[in-house]
Amino acid sequence: MRFNVWTIAVLGVWLLTWCWPVSAAGPAEMEFRGLIWRTIDRYYHPGIYAEIYDRASNRRLLDKAREAGANFLLLRAFYSCSQGGELVGDEAEAERYLGQAIAAAHAAGFRVFLTPYVESACFWPERRCTLSEEAWTGAVLKWAAFAEEHAVELFSPGFEMSLIFEPARAAGWYKGILPRLRRVYSGRIAIAEHPYIGTGRWQVLDREGAFVGYDCLGIAVFPWKRYGDEIDLRTLDDYRADAAQRAELALGIAHRQGIDCVFFSALGMDLWRGGEPDPEIRAWAYELGLQVAAQYGLCGAFLHSWASEPDHLGNSTAVERMLRRVWAEGGG
Repeated sequence: MRFNVWTIAVLGVWLLTWCWPVSAAGPAEMEFRGLIWRTIDRYYHPGIYAEIYDRASNRRLLDKAREAGANFLLLRAFYSCSQGGELVGDEAEAERYLGQAIAAAHAAGFRVFLTPYVESACFWPERRCTLSEEAWTGAVLKWAAFAEEHAVELFSPGFEMSLIFEPARAAGWYKGILPRLRRVYSGRIAIAEHPYIGTGRWQVLDREGAFVGYDCLGIAVFPWKRYGDEIDLRTLDDYRADAAQRAELALGIAHRQGIDCVFFSALGMDLWRGGEPDPEIRAWAYELGLQVAAQYGLCGAFLHSWASEPDHLGNSTAVERMLRRVWAEGGG
């Protein structure tokens, strides 16, 4: 292929519209050196905020995040759901404890990514729950106003809505909620989607321009591979290849829909050789994922299970030690 001066200039301008030029930034220089605060999604119940968002726990976790070199923290307002479509959650409790957590994070120099959250695994592959679009819209707008009140820097109207709603319905909902969000929240608004359950879902979201007008596109990356009839993850090379494939997918969609901020909204690991990964394996995999994010010019990543905390990795500091080297010391 031949390139003239005009073509090269156009390509240069296009690359500069991304948050970081491809391969120019290492993991320590990315905009979002992000960590997910608590991982209580699959066992949420009213009352849990008081159990694990107390002031002492907040201080302990913030100290660990600071030592790891993080600069952004993702907090979730948790709900559970029902067959009848109702949301279950103590919003007064959530507002109280999340407000305290956000204030503590800001005082410690962190920025905050906030999203209302209902576990998408409850909706696929079997729909054990349904969700009223009207109920979810009300919850999202409430939390967007809360985010504005608490000077939250980044907000998402949910995680993985194309699994919770059917894709065409999710696309219409994403487009409809955005102008209403803009009226109550002045910060950046991000999509946080799931890039795994069949290409058909992404094709619908892409075809319908579901993300046009959003500031950022985030995707959740939990690598797996099909080995014959089994779904598993057996090598770290396969982890890296999966993360790279998801990065390419997200960048393509973001480019077509005019978004210049792309990140891994949850970088995690569920599978390893027929079981769950131990913390040391997880740390190696996460380092590869962060390298992929940097190499593809993404804005960063939010790690899912990272802390030596009961709802993360127990007593293990393996991921924290890796992050200190890669983020805090710039050794990635």
